[in-house]
Amino acid sequence: MEAMEPVFNTIVHGKWVLAGEHAVLRGYPALAMPLKQFHLSLKFKPELSGGLIVTPNEVSDVIKALLSDALFEESRLPIGELHLESTIPIGAGLGSSAALSVALARWLSGSLALDTQGVIDLATRLEHRFHGQSSGMDVASVISGEPIVFTKGSKPEHIGITKMPRFTFYDSGRRVPTKQCVSSVESLFDTNRDLAQSLDERMGQATNYAVDGLIRYNNGDVRDGLVFIARAMSISHECFSAWGLVPTEAARVISGVLGDGALAAKLTGAGGGGMVVALWPES
Repeated sequence: MEAMEPVFNTIVHGKWVLAGEHAVLRGYPALAMPLKQFHLSLKFKPELSGGLIVTPNEVSDVIKALLSDALFEESRLPIGELHLESTIPIGAGLGSSAALSVALARWLSGSLALDTQGVIDLATRLEHRFHGQSSGMDVASVISGEPIVFTKGSKPEHIGITKMPRFTFYDSGRRVPTKQCVSSVESLFDTNRDLAQSLDERMGQATNYAVDGLIRYNNGDVRDGLVFIARAMSISHECFSAWGLVPTEAARVISGVLGDGALAAKLTGAGGGGMVVALWPES
């Protein structure tokens, strides 16, 4: 009798971006953060015969398309039951597509003989199907599981943060596809290239402020750390507003948390909706 492969399990957590969105696609740094309260789990139980069963059924077509892309042909799909569970909101800027791509790449790494870089490359290729052309930041972030500075074409920089200020997340209730947001930002280069370039540069500055602030906070300089982080978030929000990616729903949430005493608030991810993140003073 043919030997059965063992059951495969993996869990991948979400992520969020403190600063650097969109500009990261053009070589500017971004600061991506782990979000452990949201996760995706993948479990595969192999069988000796039959086909591939994906549960829940509503994601079956998407998963099989991704697997066919990864394996280059549908006839190579594994035999067994693949089960997915996720608490990461879809389209909210928290890395749902990156988590799925990483989980699938980890699962396939054995049959495709992939090393660590091979898993990263495959996950990034899978994520292209969601975003058109992924920067690779989200994949790098969910694989790392810790704060990283990501610059396209370079290895992620781990900044070694162990102490974090208080951040809270609020769902704007609105969803806009990442591809649409990316296209909107890129179109600005056709209509007002100087403004588009200046916004990228401002986002790059915001990332530098955010990194400096987290390091200061981590090293015990709480007051200045919060000042730098709040400045980074405010600049990021200004960029999102200039790009036209802060809808009324998100603006209302941001105004509300600032009125409640938050030091700063911004959208995280591609914008157009999704999650708002707020920074709070020390209690």
